[in-house]
Amino acid sequence: MSLSKKIHLVSVCLILAVLSACSEPRNFDAEIRAIDSLQLAMNKTVELLDTGNIQINDSITRQLNYIQTYFKDTIERHLALTLLRYGDFRKKAATLEQWKDSLHYRKDQIENELYAFRNTLADRSTHDRLNREITEMYADTVLQSLIAKEQQWHTKINEWLQQQKTVHNNWHTLNDSVIDLRNTIPVKKQR
Repeated sequence: MSLSKKIHLVSVCLILAVLSACSEPRNFDAEIRAIDSLQLAMNKTVELLDTGNIQINDSITRQLNYIQTYFKDTIERHLALTLLRYGDFRKKAATLEQWKDSLHYRKDQIENELYAFRNTLADRSTHDRLNREITEMYADTVLQSLIAKEQQWHTKINEWLQQQKTVHNNWHTLNDSVIDLRNTIPVKKQR
């Protein structure tokens, strides 16, 4: 190949590269709609997390304080073990609350990523904040990554809901027994 043909070929390639770089960026409306759907799904799921709140610590403390204050006889071994198991539910409830806080924190992180990516696509930017070119493949890869993160978050929410339900049901059954015990304790009137 002659030198002039090589120069001509390189010139054509450069012109095509410049034209493609200057062309209008791809329309990412489908990806933006997908991101909006992800955010709506997360908002509906977080409602489940917030309505699944159990406030058993106060109830446990109240019941145990009452029994401690008014029960003056010797407590039988099986009742003492029941009260110890009952008191342990405070730790379980605290663990659930910490887990819930962690899920809220993770939701905020994912939402921030969704928001930033959505804005980048909506602005029809040609490059992201790390100066990577936004192509169809790039947008699809980032979107799939965000979908995977959201699905993992939903899985953890479902695990939390199952654990919360188990703790609540076990506590509720034991709470009924403790309340029955409490109701048998005569209250001494103070003079």
